[in-house]
Amino acid sequence: MENKDKVSINILISQAYEKFWDKNKLSVDSDGKVFRTNVSRKRPMSGVDFRKPETIKKDRENGKVY
Repeated sequence: MENKDKVSINILISQAYEKFWDKNKLSVDSDGKVFRTNVSRKRPMSGVDFRKPETIKKDRENGKVY
């Protein structure tokens, strides 16, 4: 996979992530049908990094910032 492909995939994932959080929550009615509510989704806390500590340390040493 070329670097430009990786960049494109990263952009697509970022856009999909934002689109997901911009939509309201889903729910299920008494008949089992899924519908979208008027309740906004609550985004996770920003700044939480779920990567392995070794990966975080290695990236910081290499100058990468997330």
